[in-house]
Amino acid sequence: MHTLLEQIDRGQLWTFPGGIHPPQRKSLSNQSAISQLPVPKQLVIPTKQHIGAPGRVLVKVGDKVLKGQALTEADSPMAVPVHAPTSGTISAIGPMPIAHASGLPELCIELQSDGADQWRPQQPIEAPQQLEPKVLRRIIAAAGIAGMGGATFPSAVKLATQDDIRYLLINGAECEPYITADDRLMREYAEQIVQGIELLCQILSPERVIIAIEDNKPEAIKTLTAAVAKVDSNQIIVRSIPTKYPSGSEKQLIEIVTGQQVPKGKLPADLGILMHNVGTCYAVKRAVFDDEPLIERVVTVTGEQARQAGNYWVRIGTQIDWLLQQSNTQPAPQQPLIVGGPMMGFALPDTSASITKGCNCIIAPSTTELPAQPQPRNCIRCGECAQACPQQLLPQQLFWHSQAAEYDKAESLNLFDCIECGACAFVCPSDIPLVQHYRVAKAAVREEKAAATKAAAAKVRFEARQARLEKEKQERENRHKRPASTNVAKGAAPSAAVLAAIAKLKADKAATADTATPTDMAEQRRLRKEQARAAKAEQAQQQEQAGSDNPRKAAAAAAIAKAKAKRAQAQNSADSTASEQSSSAKPKSPAIAAAIAKAKAKQAAEQGNGAGSTDSNNSDTAKRPAGVAAAIAKAKAKQAAEQSASTDNSVISNSDGAVPVAANAGDKRKAAVAAAIAKAKAKQAVQQAAEQAAPSDDGVTGSGEDAAPVAASTDDKRKAAVAAAIAKAKAKQAVQQAAEQAAPSDDGVTGSGEDAAPVAASADDKRKAAVAAAIAKAKAKKVAEQAAPSDEGVTGGGEDAAPVAASADDKRQAAVAAAIAKAKAKKAAEQAAPSDDGGTGSGENAAPVAASADDKRKAAVAAAIAKAKAKKAAEQAAPSDDGGTGSGENAAPVAASADDKRKAAVAAAIAKAKAKKAAEQATVSEDKEKQ
Repeated sequence: MHTLLEQIDRGQLWTFPGGIHPPQRKSLSNQSAISQLPVPKQLVIPTKQHIGAPGRVLVKVGDKVLKGQALTEADSPMAVPVHAPTSGTISAIGPMPIAHASGLPELCIELQSDGADQWRPQQPIEAPQQLEPKVLRRIIAAAGIAGMGGATFPSAVKLATQDDIRYLLINGAECEPYITADDRLMREYAEQIVQGIELLCQILSPERVIIAIEDNKPEAIKTLTAAVAKVDSNQIIVRSIPTKYPSGSEKQLIEIVTGQQVPKGKLPADLGILMHNVGTCYAVKRAVFDDEPLIERVVTVTGEQARQAGNYWVRIGTQIDWLLQQSNTQPAPQQPLIVGGPMMGFALPDTSASITKGCNCIIAPSTTELPAQPQPRNCIRCGECAQACPQQLLPQQLFWHSQAAEYDKAESLNLFDCIECGACAFVCPSDIPLVQHYRVAKAAVREEKAAATKAAAAKVRFEARQARLEKEKQERENRHKRPASTNVAKGAAPSAAVLAAIAKLKADKAATADTATPTDMAEQRRLRKEQARAAKAEQAQQQEQAGSDNPRKAAAAAAIAKAKAKRAQAQNSADSTASEQSSSAKPKSPAIAAAIAKAKAKQAAEQGNGAGSTDSNNSDTAKRPAGVAAAIAKAKAKQAAEQSASTDNSVISNSDGAVPVAANAGDKRKAAVAAAIAKAKAKQAVQQAAEQAAPSDDGVTGSGEDAAPVAASTDDKRKAAVAAAIAKAKAKQAVQQAAEQAAPSDDGVTGSGEDAAPVAASADDKRKAAVAAAIAKAKAKKVAEQAAPSDEGVTGGGEDAAPVAASADDKRQAAVAAAIAKAKAKKAAEQAAPSDDGGTGSGENAAPVAASADDKRKAAVAAAIAKAKAKKAAEQAAPSDDGGTGSGENAAPVAASADDKRKAAVAAAIAKAKAKKAAEQATVSEDKEKQ
């Protein structure tokens, strides 16, 4: 079995399927030598004369150029430059008609010749064999050489293949009828063609070079064989192949010479084969050896209408109508002028178009030579087209799908494998222009793919833009966040006052979110105050950070910040209370309001006591504000109780003639019970406040196991005792006023307006009111009893704390204060007793409410119970005045002097006498009522 190379050396040839044998008609133009035409006065050079993108224009209108000067330069891999065919002036640059079947204009450069035909400076190379392949490729690319066989593929790009080339094929078949340009070129310039082939071998280094020529060109075969023999090389072989159309096609010629078929989607270079036209080899020789770019080519002018048919050297850019004049050609009326061959050429739409690098023939047929195209008829499904197709396609099915615009189906039948040779249309008995349908279908598919590619690119750009916008948005957000985080990182940690203010702000905002309205003026004022406090807190923090270098300034700033925070907290409590009262849709009951106010007062008192407590190392002056703060807190608590209790007597009215509203028995009972509970809680709060304030008044504080007792001065003790007495007196007065205000409401009578009628309370309501009054009186006495001994107590801290003895003056003042408090308590009981039996009215004509005999008896019983409890309280208070208070394990008792005991006994006697007097007055009032 011989190898492929051995088979080629032995001269073996293969064939391809299909093919036709049309009339050659080559003798019209191949009988005479190639003629040289004069330089035309005007040349129109298209910027795109190849497959690929046009180059960038280097000249402008008015520029003077020389022959061979570049008019464009390649700015992309598939771009090919064009050059000035002669010297002259650029007269215009713009869209002009070109030699194309579409007739659409393309960008062209118009050159007015000066007649001098002056070359630019040239640098011919006498020995190019020493040049490297990449240098040769660069020279070929700069010369603007493209495929001269008609495909116009950039030659430098084809030579830059990375595949190993074994066989270099030189196409001299020229199978198209009428065309003889390559035939005459091979006859007249065989040696120059061989020189160009040697340059290609220098670039590609193939194993064999095969020059393929159809056997209908015997003179060309003979001339080239002689030229190859002169170079004395076994590498180059001249092969004569059978005349058969389309043997000059690339894939068909490869199959004829090598017997190999190029697979679908592959290139000949993938098989180690590369092909160039003989005209391309001649252009390569002139570019390398003579430094002449591709500015002219051989063009066949033929047809029965051409009086001087033959081959001419025509400058690129020569207008076709000028060429027809030079060859004395007169196109027949209604006959097309064909560019290219009769099989693959096209009718020229405009004779003002110019010759390009791929234009090798102009045919001017007569009416007998090329009859008019008959009207196509229906396909008869003869199958002749399929037998003639060299690509082994199905032209009939391709036609049907193309005609129906079913381009996807046509593409699935390998539409793009069609080489548009025209063999199918040539043999079609129905005269169907099949190739035209295939070209339309290919163009439509290309447009669809181009649109899809453009849409994909637009989608990519859109997504990239969206990503960019999102990234910019994120960067902007990060820039806004970065300064805040940087300031927090650079500065010190927020102080406790700032954190407390912020927490309070958030808590208040969350608490008032449901009740506050945009039109609530109190809420708006509160919010503005909170904002101002927060701003002050931030300013204080900045000042604290600025003054951190100075310890004294930092300590002062911290103290100021704490004071402001406490003040802000107190104001917030007051503001929130006002906001709750103003924004609530339904007013709360008096008892609930009183309880809330007293609870807040208790909390404020506790905070005041906690804030007033200090270390054992503090001075005496630090203890005085603590006692004062406790007294102030107690006074505020009593004032709040008075304000809340006063709301119990509120009246519901509607215009001037309001109608009185009577509450039912169930509501009165609930109100009475709620009042009793509120009073009890108030007394308990007063008791706890007194107990907490008593130790701080004595001025003794202990801390730790071995802490030494701290003795307060006489002045401090006296002031503390006086403050405690005042606070107790105010507490009793608040209890008395609350009892007086609650008593009428317990009787169930409400009036409104001048003529309002009295409302009579039931017997059950009166009984409950009397019971509640008795309970309140008893609790008041208990509070007084618990508060009395706390004034004389001693506070100690630690295990070894020593007792603190009070002086005689302090004990006397304490006893006096206790007596005054007891007297006021008895007075409050006397005033509260008659109110249990009374009535409540409203208006000028209000009538008194009479209680029944059962109610009076129960009231008398309650009064007796109250008197008994008062006596018991007095008895318990008497010995407590003489007692002492100790703290610690070894605390010694405190002995009172004889004078103190006497005064305490006198005070107790006075209190008992007043209690008896109050009981007698209550008995007298009961007798009067009975009468």
